[in-house]
Amino acid sequence: MNYELLEPVKYYKNIGKQTHLDNATAYFDDLLSKSRINVEENRKTVKEYNEQLSIIDNLNKVIRRYKILKGFLIAAIVLGVILAIVSIYQFTESVIDTGIILLILGAALIVIPALLIKKKINPKIKDVSATRDKHTAKANELLALAWSQVAPLNALFDDTDTFALIEKTIPDFNFNVRFTKAQEKLFLDKYDFVDLQNGDCSMTDTVSGTFAGNPFIFGRRRVHQMGTETYTGTLVIHWTETYRDSKGNIRTRHRSETLYASVVKPKPYYHTNTFLAYGCQAAPDLTFTHKTQHSEDLSEKGLERKIEKGEKQLEKKARRALKNGGTFQEMANSEFDVLFGATDRNHEVQFRLMFTPLAQTSMVELLTDKEHYGDDFDFVKQKRFNAIFSDHAQNWCMSTSAKNYYSYDVDQIKANFINFNTTYFKSVFFDFAPLFSVPAYMEEPCASLEVPEEYRMNHTYYEHEVMANSIGYGHFTHESSHTEAILKTEFARKSDNTDAVVVTAYSYTTVPRVDFVTVRGGDGNLHAVPVPWTEYIPVSKSTGIEIENLDLSERQFKEQFGVAASGHAYAHGLIAKKISN
Repeated sequence: MNYELLEPVKYYKNIGKQTHLDNATAYFDDLLSKSRINVEENRKTVKEYNEQLSIIDNLNKVIRRYKILKGFLIAAIVLGVILAIVSIYQFTESVIDTGIILLILGAALIVIPALLIKKKINPKIKDVSATRDKHTAKANELLALAWSQVAPLNALFDDTDTFALIEKTIPDFNFNVRFTKAQEKLFLDKYDFVDLQNGDCSMTDTVSGTFAGNPFIFGRRRVHQMGTETYTGTLVIHWTETYRDSKGNIRTRHRSETLYASVVKPKPYYHTNTFLAYGCQAAPDLTFTHKTQHSEDLSEKGLERKIEKGEKQLEKKARRALKNGGTFQEMANSEFDVLFGATDRNHEVQFRLMFTPLAQTSMVELLTDKEHYGDDFDFVKQKRFNAIFSDHAQNWCMSTSAKNYYSYDVDQIKANFINFNTTYFKSVFFDFAPLFSVPAYMEEPCASLEVPEEYRMNHTYYEHEVMANSIGYGHFTHESSHTEAILKTEFARKSDNTDAVVVTAYSYTTVPRVDFVTVRGGDGNLHAVPVPWTEYIPVSKSTGIEIENLDLSERQFKEQFGVAASGHAYAHGLIAKKISN
C-alpha cells in the first residue's frame, strides 16, 4: 500500500501530478518511436497546410468584400429603378423638369452599377474564387498527406492506454475491461451493494476494477425526471369608453390592453449523473452522509465563521441526543466535524475508528483545497457500500477511446494524449481522494474475487444498457417519439458467450394543445386567454439485440473487423448487434 496516498492533496500536488505527466509523456514517446513516423516531415506538411488555410481565409475575406460591394451596387440599381418609375409618374403629372432629373439619375443608378458588376465585380469574384479553389485543392492534398504521415502512430493507440498509465502511477489500481458478473456478485454478497439504477435511469458507460483489492465501479447514467414547464399566452382586447373632458363635455376613446395568462404542465427532463461505487469491509455497520458544501470557496474569515456556527449546532445536537437517548457525540476535532458534516452517522465507535486523527486532517485539507476541486462531492456510506458523487465527474470524458487523440498533426496528437490522460487521472484521483484519506479504505480486503460460477446471463445488465446506448437510442425509439429515450434492457437468453437482450426505449410523443384561461380585463369583462402548451404522451418500443463477448481491445477490433456497422457497437470488449425492429 502507498501510504503517501493517505494525504491525497499533498500526494497529488507534490508527487502524483508530475509522476503521471512523466509516465504519459514517456508512454507517448515510446509509441512515437515504435510508429517510425517522420516527425519533421509531418511538421513541414502541417506548416504548409496551415499556410494554405491562411491564404484561403484571406481570399474568402476578399470575396466577401466584393460580394458586399456587389450588394450595395444591386441596392443602387433597385433605387435607380424606383427613381425611373417615379420619373414616369412625374411625366404623367406634367412635372417635366423633375421627371427628367429623376429619369437621368435613375438611369445612371441602373447603368453604372450594372456595368461595374458585369465588367469588374463578377470577374473579380470569379478570379479570386478560382484562385481560392486551387489553394483549397492544395490544402486538401496536404491534409491527406499529413493524415497518412501520422497514420502509423494513430494506429498504435488503444482504449487500454489510459488505464495502463494509471496503474503505473498508482499500482494499487487494477482496471477491468468491463463490469463483470463476478464483480457484481462480489458486490452483492460481500459489500452490501446498493443498485443505483432504476426505471428512470439508463447506464451509458462504466469503468470498473479494484483498488487495494477492493472492487469499484464508475457508472454514468442518463436520468429521466418528470418536471413542469410554465407556458404563457396573451390576448389583446379593445373597447370604447366614454369620459367627461375638462370642459364637461362627454367624449369617447378607444382603449386596448394585453392580457397575460399562464399554465403549468408536466414536462420530461433529462440529465447525466456519474458516480463512483466502492466496496470495503471497513466499519461494516456504519452509515453516514456527507453533502457537498464547497468549503473551498470560503475566505479564511468565512471558514472561521462557518466552524464557529457549526460548533454551536453540534453542541445542541449532542445535548438533544443525550437527552433523548441518541448516540450522536461531538468529535474533538470540531473543524473536521463541521466541514465533513456527517451528523447522521449511526455508529460513533466505528466512525472514530475510521476517521483517525490523520484521516481527519487529510479530509479537512481535501475539503478546503482551493487548487483542485475541494469539497465538490457527496459521500454516502451504507455499511460496506460507499458512493461518491462529485461535481467534476459529471463533465469527465469517461470513454478512453483512441479517438480522443487522433489528429493529422503529430504535435497536436501529443498534446491531445497528454492532456486527456492527465485530466482523466486527475478526475479519477479526486473521486477516490475521500477514500484515500481514510486508512481503513486502503487495507487489504477481507473478501476476495471468487472463481466465477455459472451465471444465468453472461454480462451484467449495466453492460447490457451500456451496449444499447453505444448503438444509440435513435435506433430504438418509437416512430412517434419527439424526445430522447431512456433505454432499459431485459435479459432473454444466453448462448455460449452471447446474451440475447430486449431493449425497450421509453420516450414521449408530443401533441400541441391550447388551454383557455379566464382573465378579467380593464373593460371589466372576463376574457378567455389562449395559452398554447405541449402535452407529452409516453410511447415505448422494444427491440432485440445480441451482445457477444469478443474480449478484444479497441485497436484489436479495428485490426480484425474495421469500424462497427450501423446498428452495431463495440465497447468494453463486447459487440452489440441490433437483430429486430
